[in-house]
Parts: sequence; C-alpha cells; structure tokens
Amino acid sequence: MRGMMKGRLVGIAPLLAGIYRRAPHWLRGVVSWVTNGKVIVGVSGVLLNDADQVLLLRHRFHDERAWGMPGGWLSPGEDIFACWRREIREELALDAVVEGIICHRATRRTLEFYLLGRISGGQLKIDPVEILEARFFRVDELPPTGRFSAGVIGRAMRYPARVEAASAPGESKAAQPGGLVNAAGPGREDGELRGVSGKRKGEGSA
Repeated sequence: MRGMMKGRLVGIAPLLAGIYRRAPHWLRGVVSWVTNGKVIVGVSGVLLNDADQVLLLRHRFHDERAWGMPGGWLSPGEDIFACWRREIREELALDAVVEGIICHRATRRTLEFYLLGRISGGQLKIDPVEILEARFFRVDELPPTGRFSAGVIGRAMRYPARVEAASAPGESKAAQPGGLVNAAGPGREDGELRGVSGKRKGEGSA
C-alpha cells in the first residue's frame, strides 16, 4: 500500500512541482507551514557578574520552587545573541556581553540554546510580571535547580574562553559586533549536553 502511494506521488510530482513554482509566495508559505513541523526556539544561559556569581531567577510562570536561568523565546528577525540580551534587558534591566554558546538541545517542538554571558551595565530591577525573585549565587552554593540547568552551569564554568582568560589575566578579548566574544562553543561533555556541532562525544564526521 505504501509503495503504491509513493508510486502515485512520483507520477504526479512534476505537475505538483509546476503548480508550486507558479504559486504566489504567500501561498507557498502557507503550504510550507501546513506540511512541516513547528519548532519554537528558546534562548537562555548562564549570566555572571564580576565576582563570577551566577544570576538565577524564580519565574512566575514556571515551577516557583526551582531557580532557573534568564531567557526567553526567539522573535522573528532576531539572532540568538540579540534575543538573550533583549530578554535580560526586559526581565532584569541589565546589559550583557555574550561570551559564547555553551550547548543546545532539541525536543519535538522546541530548540533551546544556552549561552554564557557577563553583565556589562545596568542596575538590577526585575520585571514583576514574569519574575518573582533574582539573586546571585556562588557556583558552590547554588539553590535547587533542574538537573539539566545544573549541568549547563557546570559546563559554563569550564568554558574554554573562561579558562584562557584566567590563564592570561593581562590580555583582553575584543568583542565582536553585537557584544559577542568567541561564539564557537565547546563539544558535549556529558550525557545530557550537546555542543554546537550536536554530535555525541566520540562521534566522527559523517
């Protein structure tokens, strides 16, 4: 049955392709939207102050007992770095410089990026609509967080750019346009986190 259906589709494929190529762009967009899966892109990350303390939040719309990282959803036309800086400004009235990508993960309906950044200006003031509380924590004194979030924070503290900066404190890294420093992310180091390549540890190239 499946083979017969595919055979029929092959037979009418030239006709369908011709119709599609001649269709207006808005109609082609509708067809693409209907026939493809929908994915929401989320961006959050580890935001540090000058003392290397991590800023964590209790979100009103999440589990109020658990602390989480600042972030939000990507808007049309944004890149992930601009999205995270925007969310930090909106939720916390802070400016941030992005130091790199820690990891990413995907579910059926979401693709989530986790970044590493540092506060570069502003005065902490939470948005009471979304945020219940915001506090800085030392890495060895973190409050209850999800297992994945704890792994992201641990990975961030071992990020290569931070190691290089610690080994050469007299050297400064020039920020790229958009407040981004060293956007190349590390590889996956444990069973839950993926690096920028998305490959599991030990996987070779295809």
